[in-house]
Amino acid sequence: MIRRGRYGDRMPIVTVTALPADEPTVDRVLSRVVVDVAAAVGCPKGDVWVSYVPASAQHIGERRATPSEQCPIVVMRGRVRDVDTVLAALSAAASAVEAELGVPAEDVWLQWIDVVSGRAYAGGGPI
Repeated sequence: MIRRGRYGDRMPIVTVTALPADEPTVDRVLSRVVVDVAAAVGCPKGDVWVSYVPASAQHIGERRATPSEQCPIVVMRGRVRDVDTVLAALSAAASAVEAELGVPAEDVWLQWIDVVSGRAYAGGGPI
């Protein structure tokens, strides 16, 4: 039986992978992504979960990237939505990461992965 409820409706789930940052910066990135993505998809802020995963290092070609020239990677997992909504969510996340990490939005790589009913498990059961 596919369930909704506590975990089933809480999406999108966002993972931001970027070079390490201080705690206040990480908090600003996460908060901004929550607010902006929730507005873009039309869901409550409490339904957006965001994690910041610090990358030990990043290379652009053979050169080690600095925080100001890094290319953060943002992966969003969410219920199947129309293309315009997905693009709005991706754009919102790119702008949030740009604003809080100080990198150009065009250097933020983003992807939306559809979570199909019956293909995920959370809260003790399939969602």
